[in-house]
Amino acid sequence: LKIRYRYDNRDWRVHYEQMHQYHDGIKNILSDTKGYLDKLHQEIAKTLEKISSREKYINQQLEGQVQTFRTTQDQLAQVREKFKQGSTSVNDLAQELNQISSELETIKTEMDERGTSMTDAGPVVRIKQGLTKLKNDCSQMEVQIGLLEHSLLEARFKTKSVIKLQMNAGSRQVNDKPSLF
Repeated sequence: LKIRYRYDNRDWRVHYEQMHQYHDGIKNILSDTKGYLDKLHQEIAKTLEKISSREKYINQQLEGQVQTFRTTQDQLAQVREKFKQGSTSVNDLAQELNQISSELETIKTEMDERGTSMTDAGPVVRIKQGLTKLKNDCSQMEVQIGLLEHSLLEARFKTKSVIKLQMNAGSRQVNDKPSLF
């Protein structure tokens, strides 16, 4: 028979012994790791120093170009602002041009209509035809007036001659009658 003794994880001696083992293991590893970390720290510090010095060198070398770039950026901003103002002005002028063009088209249409009505010979021809008709009517009326005047004159002469005849005949009869006085 074998007796097995189980270690209870709750037993403090076991915990204490494990803590010492871990502590010794960490000390051994820490000394090795500390050496590696120190070397890594030194390398990183050197690298950062190199980067810093190169950055300064590049900044010094490119300072003129950076200044030129900033100036160019400012000029570009000014040009964009002028472009914005110019395009707004162009849009306003384009709207005004469209309005004037539409007014011009309206006026052209009116002028074409007036020109067409002025060059249209229809009313003038109708007026001329009316005048010709009036002249013909006047001529016919003058002929009719002349005929009527002639007829009236003839009727007057006939009436006068009848009256003369009657008067002559009446005076003979008056002379033929005995007078009372």
